[in-house]
Amino acid sequence: MKSTRATFIWIALSVLALALFAAAPQKPAPANLADKSTEAARLNNLGTAYMNQQLFEKALKSFEAAAALDPNQHIAQLNRGIALLNLQRLDEAKQILLDTIKRDPKDPHAWYTLGLLYKNTSDTQAAANAFRHVTEIDPSDADTWYFLGSVYAQAKQYRQVIEAFQHALKLNPLHASAEFGLSRAYQQSGDMTQARQHLTRFQYITENKLGSPVSLAYGEQGQYSRAEESAAASAKVPPAIPVRFVPVTEEAGIVSKSVPGEAKDLASFLGPGACFLDYDGDGRIDVLLADNGPHGGLALFHNVGGGRFEDVTRKADLDPTLHAIGCTAGDYDNDGATDLVISLYGRVLLLRNEKNGTFKDVTKAAGITADGFNVGLTFVDYDHDGDIDLYVTRYSKDDPRVDPRKVKLTVRRQEGITGSNQMWRNNGDGTFADVTQSVGLSGGQPSLGAVGTDYNNDRAVDLVVTGLPDEPTVFTNRREGPLGIISPFITPSSATVGVAVLDYDHDGWMDLAFTESAAHGISLFRNNGRGHFELVTLPTVNWVRGWGIAAIDYDNDGWVDLVAVGETKDGRGEVRLFRNLGQDGFKDVTADVGLDKIQLKDPRAIITGDFDNDGTTDLLITQNHGPAVLLKNEGGNRNNWLRLALKGLNDNKSAIGTKVEVFSDGIRQKFEIYGSNGYLGQNSPYLTVGLGRAKQADVVRMLWPTGVLQDEVEVPANREQAYTEIDRRGSSCPTLFVWDGTHYELVSDMLGAGVVGHWVGPGQRNIPRPTEYVKVDRNVIQKKDGKLSFRLMEPMEEVVYLDRVRLLAVDHPSDFDVYPNEYFASNPPYPPFKVIASHNPHPPAGAWDEHGHNVLPDLLAHRYFGDFELLPFKGFTKLHSLELDLGEPYHGGPLRLLMHGEIEYFTATGMYAADQAGIQATAPYVEALDATGKWVRVIDDMGFPAGLPRTTVAELSGKLPAGTQRICISTNLQIYWNNIFIDRTPQNAPQDVPHNAKTRLTAIPLESADLRFHGYPRQIEDRPPGNVKYVYEEVSRTGPYTRQSGTYTRHGDVRPLLTDFDDRFVVFGSGEEVALEFNPNSLPPLPLGWTRDFFFLANGYEKDMDFYAAQGNTVDPLPFRAMGTYPYPSKSYPLDNEHLNYLLQYNTRHVSGNEPRGYWYDFAMQK
Repeated sequence: MKSTRATFIWIALSVLALALFAAAPQKPAPANLADKSTEAARLNNLGTAYMNQQLFEKALKSFEAAAALDPNQHIAQLNRGIALLNLQRLDEAKQILLDTIKRDPKDPHAWYTLGLLYKNTSDTQAAANAFRHVTEIDPSDADTWYFLGSVYAQAKQYRQVIEAFQHALKLNPLHASAEFGLSRAYQQSGDMTQARQHLTRFQYITENKLGSPVSLAYGEQGQYSRAEESAAASAKVPPAIPVRFVPVTEEAGIVSKSVPGEAKDLASFLGPGACFLDYDGDGRIDVLLADNGPHGGLALFHNVGGGRFEDVTRKADLDPTLHAIGCTAGDYDNDGATDLVISLYGRVLLLRNEKNGTFKDVTKAAGITADGFNVGLTFVDYDHDGDIDLYVTRYSKDDPRVDPRKVKLTVRRQEGITGSNQMWRNNGDGTFADVTQSVGLSGGQPSLGAVGTDYNNDRAVDLVVTGLPDEPTVFTNRREGPLGIISPFITPSSATVGVAVLDYDHDGWMDLAFTESAAHGISLFRNNGRGHFELVTLPTVNWVRGWGIAAIDYDNDGWVDLVAVGETKDGRGEVRLFRNLGQDGFKDVTADVGLDKIQLKDPRAIITGDFDNDGTTDLLITQNHGPAVLLKNEGGNRNNWLRLALKGLNDNKSAIGTKVEVFSDGIRQKFEIYGSNGYLGQNSPYLTVGLGRAKQADVVRMLWPTGVLQDEVEVPANREQAYTEIDRRGSSCPTLFVWDGTHYELVSDMLGAGVVGHWVGPGQRNIPRPTEYVKVDRNVIQKKDGKLSFRLMEPMEEVVYLDRVRLLAVDHPSDFDVYPNEYFASNPPYPPFKVIASHNPHPPAGAWDEHGHNVLPDLLAHRYFGDFELLPFKGFTKLHSLELDLGEPYHGGPLRLLMHGEIEYFTATGMYAADQAGIQATAPYVEALDATGKWVRVIDDMGFPAGLPRTTVAELSGKLPAGTQRICISTNLQIYWNNIFIDRTPQNAPQDVPHNAKTRLTAIPLESADLRFHGYPRQIEDRPPGNVKYVYEEVSRTGPYTRQSGTYTRHGDVRPLLTDFDDRFVVFGSGEEVALEFNPNSLPPLPLGWTRDFFFLANGYEKDMDFYAAQGNTVDPLPFRAMGTYPYPSKSYPLDNEHLNYLLQYNTRHVSGNEPRGYWYDFAMQK
């Protein structure tokens, strides 16, 4: 029970840093009773919002303020108790909950929360009584029956346990925790058959995401565990403020022209689009018009400040006579400058930013060919490899038989027009490859636009494509292989034109808004979080056809609104603005903001951006054969705002695909950065976020496309904040520390070769090696309280499956050094364990790199070197070599290299991206210079250091041609060496041979092993890259890392799991450690002239959250020794009685992966 409570406390503490923010903003005290009641209800609801963000201190202050303002606000009093429980202020929480029950004995929230409190203080009788009261008040709540069963389990009343869990499953057959609890109950009752059956059912439910286990985090323990909102509160959306949109096209210098006549074909009818971009990086958004510019075609306007623009089309080497249709902007080559793509009939142009104010057509060099009728463009990193790909929506042809002036813009396949979209994959080397067919993105119907969005929150960007005549096409990203087509719309929309993505209801799931070439004109679909979209009622528009659409918070109130353009039956163009009223739906405020006065003819695109940097979001509208219209927002900055400028580091520099969450004043807003918006265009690359009355954003959270989480806290309002993606290492092998007499010293990382599910080639995964020995030098290790003390921890965001640990004392003559026979081999056979004993090794006689530079001085000085060219793929370089002079010719006998170095690890995503560019990993291979002067390869895979600095053994005995004196080691991996010795010591020789390798091994008993949360030690990025050091005692309770969802080993004693290599793992994750104590008292005395070193053995596996790691977001499936590669579809983890008992006894800690927490560092010295 100690471990359960410790976990509960840890979850509260892990987010406690969030509670350091200032108290909730207070308004002047209301004058009358009604106003006091309304304000108290508002404060109570603000507190519930803070609870949802795990800001428990702020929530408590809001609840206290509400209760003080209106003593009859009983909900606020109850919520105080819930907040205090989550802050572990148990005595205060208990008293408030008892007072609440005395006042209202039928309040299920109070009884339920009291039950949780008693359960977590091991008062099982009181807890059972509390939960039984809830079952009497609401007998249909499955979570209550589950917790009642859990309390009976604490009391070992197994008959009642089984009855309670069965009742929970009767109410909810997909209650995952009840299934797991029932399995444990049967196991503890001795019925292993039933235990196995229900565990299998639990695994089916969780693996298929049919249900989530109850966790210890707030909000995930049932409906009655959550703070209640007050129905008496005023609407969350603040009152409207005066805002007007004013035409400023001419004053701003946006010169465009009308072209007389009507469109005669689709190519001239559908456009033009427009893009806001910042092509010169000066922080002011510029304008690209695809057509109808001052010279009749394409136009680029440079923002010179003060709300003014300058036509720089010709100066930028752009052709002003081109009649383009759509555009998109993004940094495709990651050189820090925004590039352009424009679509035309018969071609697509890729225009590279030359960083001198001009653009260069590199379409041919990039390999892009696109005949037919190209319409929409979007940049999207669909494969999450760090560079943006290009998706083109298009028609196979432009059929002149299609009348563009039809009332309904519909095109039937039988009319001979079909879709032929293209996905151009960025190869990372300046070229693109057409992968349309292999990823299944051609589409069978004419398409108009597309946007990349992660609609299902699985961290893989999906595609939503609009077109004719059917409903929008949603392509779901399966990470590898073709994207799947789904039909998620409960009420289908048809003939869609433009698409905007927004989280209008603040639930964290992106919703979809469309314009339609039909009577509805505009439609909005709410993402229900369960894979479907539900139609939302919007104000009626009298349109026959909708065109552009955009999400916009025009009044900066923190609730995103909708704006769109379309055509009426009488041929007029209109722009309509719908204000988001939260639970009250949307209101048409077009006339309120003056947009009803804007006269349009054949409007097309509408894009949003703050062109004058005043904190308001402005509008630009294009017209078919007509001039563009620029509308300035006046008044939106009466509410507070925040402008975000994001730049990727290891991700694409444009930050396209990044998810942004902004927490302020109790609300959470969610955004995504897109490579296109609305219809044929793109909004500003800078994101303006409305904050309402809040003076700051409490948290700005970014989830970058490759999975990097980044929190910025207490961000002041009414200014621009530029954020570059943090240089965060997402994964690190578990890291070993040893007590050196004063503190825990870093030894090394471990189990790098035990990574599972690592992408190594199309359809291929690595074969893990679950064994590694590291040397612990005798000068480092010291006793602590009579024990040899180690800490094995996960400092980043991998899940670790630790199977066995051993500590070996390696005794040997003092004039010898010893090393484990270790290196990272790419494939089996893996190095067998043996002790390498070395006597009088010597450095090379000469050493040169691939440039011919003499690097022997570096080796002699133990100084890292590596003058090789890095490639844009993590861990890859251009091929580089190290030539060594062995000092004397080889004529047989023992010969090995003792090489000390480290590697900047490649990642699965890096390997995937390199493969796209035709580059495969080349493990270090060895060539020998033979007697004829020819280099002959003698070893294909010499191996390399498996992570942080360590000594690896390269065995050359019997592998070199006779007479060899020079060898050459080559690789394209980012490996650095700082010390190499040549060793010729005989191993396992008879004792009468001089300098034999006699050693003695003694296993030191593992006395204790305790799993617990430690936090995130400070990282020090040393040189060269990859040489990371950690300060164990300087630790942060939070960090920029998340966790895989699934079932982990409960905290506490785990020694029984670590004594045998048997697939019974200690499963732990981000920020957790196993504290290991070994008892050396039984070690034999050392012979005269001998000394003692230590080898630490770890058996196990680890899995990271890389985009291309197989099932990287979940703990399951568990690996096992006989599996081969991971995952293992034709095999299964053993479920014999021994392993079943292990799973049910130890792996009882459920983590959803969705627990709100802080993702920043806040270091403090550990006492």
